[in-house]
Amino acid sequence: MTTLKHPPHCVDRLRTQAKQDSRREFVARGANAQRCPSCLMASFACFCDQRQAQTSPVHFTLLYHYTEIHKPTNSGRLIADLFPKQTEAYIWSRTEPEPLLLERLKAHQGRNVILFPGTDKREAAGTHLTELPPQDSPLNIIVLDATWRLASKMLHQSRWLDSIPTFAIHDEAIRSFKVRHAKHDNQFATAEVAAMLLAQADATEQSQALAQYYQTFNDHSMWSRRRQHSPKPT
Repeated sequence: MTTLKHPPHCVDRLRTQAKQDSRREFVARGANAQRCPSCLMASFACFCDQRQAQTSPVHFTLLYHYTEIHKPTNSGRLIADLFPKQTEAYIWSRTEPEPLLLERLKAHQGRNVILFPGTDKREAAGTHLTELPPQDSPLNIIVLDATWRLASKMLHQSRWLDSIPTFAIHDEAIRSFKVRHAKHDNQFATAEVAAMLLAQADATEQSQALAQYYQTFNDHSMWSRRRQHSPKPT
């Protein structure tokens, strides 16, 4: 049995439970590679030594589409890597959300925000925020972790999410992120969007740490896939 290099966090536990509950094995690209059980990279591209857990002033609830939880390329788990005590993760259900998830939402009532662009329907209903609420207590940011198409489906088909407002990253924050980090075509990974959200919440140190950690993850992912190249310096 391979030993984990870090204590398991919410995404690790969710992945294990999802694997046990699945009726068939999920086979991702590169499934035959020998992988680190903690960072999920090919063993020679492990970046576990770069993980340094810290405290976030913002809480995160990662809501996974079941197809996303097993992917080694999933970046949502990086949020749990750095902020394990402020992050929880659940598998999305259209009609039967987990009781523990509903309890978490109730505990953060009035402080729950879904990180998602505004839609005509939500703007008309007044359930899209243009500014983050005052932070007299921690916000609970709900992250729909899936492809863009599936994340939209998760939001619009889940009636139990209707009353929770959405919030989108400001264009200014996106431009600032592009200047400081690698070039993008507006297709940002989950961890990058979370880093921008932290910046808007004035959690500059945590934002920079997550952005840098994502870059390390991305470099090692490329190295893991190409095999013949070493990662960029981190």
